[in-house]
Amino acid sequence: MRKILFAGLAAALIGLAAVPARAQDEVNWQALPAEREALVKLDRQQVRVLRNAVRHCNDLARSDHRQTACVFLDADRVMRQSDNAALRAYHFALPRGMRYDEGRNEGFAAERVRKLRAQALE
Repeated sequence: MRKILFAGLAAALIGLAAVPARAQDEVNWQALPAEREALVKLDRQQVRVLRNAVRHCNDLARSDHRQTACVFLDADRVMRQSDNAALRAYHFALPRGMRYDEGRNEGFAAERVRKLRAQALE
């Protein structure tokens, strides 16, 4: 009985500890610029952060890193700590399949975020 109670308490504490991280991952759509060129510039900055995480984690064998915990955790940590609200919003606005893919088409990614921003701010 004590093990079950301890496990339940531990699970509750872990769940509560994760709440602030999820709140930081919410997209501030108003922080994103509406112009496509500015979004492409943010895309290049986001890919630079991703590539730094790839080098740090030594995951150079592939271009899509969404299954590599070290890479996506490191990239997300850097974004959460970033003072650049637009870059942080851009990173978390990208769908997961694009967010950790350094070989993605930057124009397509920027256009996708631009459309999501327009929908969110309607």
